[in-house]
Amino acid sequence: MQETGSGGQEPDELPEFQDLRVRGRSVRTWAISAGAVLLVVSAAFGGLKKAGDETPRVDAGTAIDAGQFEVTVQRVVTVKDLKPLFTPDDGGVLIAVVTKLKVTDDTGTTPPSDLIRLIGVPGVKDTDPPLGTTNLRDATMNPVLTPDAAEDIAYVWKLPKAGQFPTEVKLTVQSYEHVDESLLDHHEKWLPDKIAAEGTVAVKAK
Repeated sequence: MQETGSGGQEPDELPEFQDLRVRGRSVRTWAISAGAVLLVVSAAFGGLKKAGDETPRVDAGTAIDAGQFEVTVQRVVTVKDLKPLFTPDDGGVLIAVVTKLKVTDDTGTTPPSDLIRLIGVPGVKDTDPPLGTTNLRDATMNPVLTPDAAEDIAYVWKLPKAGQFPTEVKLTVQSYEHVDESLLDHHEKWLPDKIAAEGTVAVKAK
């Protein structure tokens, strides 16, 4: 304790936070050690961002759970035309994302236009829907899919005339959420949810 000029005593000054010691070690050292342990643990589990928050990758041949559908991207191809269903502009080509598509719901439906999107492809806006879809089995345009029957479905866009067409494309697969509504009667529907998967797939020319 220090004496004051009036004969009283002033309390000792409190030590700085970084000078405090616990079990012989400074608080600063304990804090650094705890931080290091946190980084090691988080790294072991994929970092501070949870793995569940990461968007799954699109890998050719791997089935993707898109809620209302099971989607397998098989390949991406460019073709000169798909007459009589689809025809490119002069000098351009068609680009098709060929999928194995299966309805997981108990009600049949047509392939939704927003299921597949091309991202960053010159001449195609990221939000552009395809010209349409076709069933490769019988060349039906915008076919009706029946539950649990997987079909080879191609999503088709136009690519404008270019000196060189893409050798790979980034694409996304949309997921859908089941909504059960009931005001006066039972009503069910599927609405777009988050992106189910995204990734880059090589483009093959035919």
